[in-house]
Amino acid sequence: MTAGMTDQRLAEAALAEIVELHRFFVDWFTGHCPKNRAGFARVADALAPGFVQVDPAGRERRRGPLLTALRAAHGSRAGEPFAIRIVRPKIQLVRRGLALAIYEERQRSGGAITRRRSSALFQPAATAPGGVAWLHLQETWIAP
Repeated sequence: MTAGMTDQRLAEAALAEIVELHRFFVDWFTGHCPKNRAGFARVADALAPGFVQVDPAGRERRRGPLLTALRAAHGSRAGEPFAIRIVRPKIQLVRRGLALAIYEERQRSGGAITRRRSSALFQPAATAPGGVAWLHLQETWIAP
């Protein structure tokens, strides 16, 4: 574990990171943050080198291809009402320097609302913006 990061601090940092990264996504997709290396570093530095996302359709995406897709999506929702809300985030388990968090993500785009339940695994990372890095993300659609 990163020096000085207790289980409690790891749990708190993981929960804060979930909210903060999704705030970044809203700013990135709506074009409210700069499309440059410094602006994109918020997400690039938060994902561990071996990061894997399993999206709601069951597709696996590794860090590199995911970052490429995210970089290209800058401003893709500019001019439309777009919001992400994190609901009921909680820590499921903290053990051996890892934290498993679960949360519901609600996205509103125009008049449509989608919901997904997510599980995310974090580890301490001194160079990550929130002090923790995302290792794995599993998302599942929640029926309307």
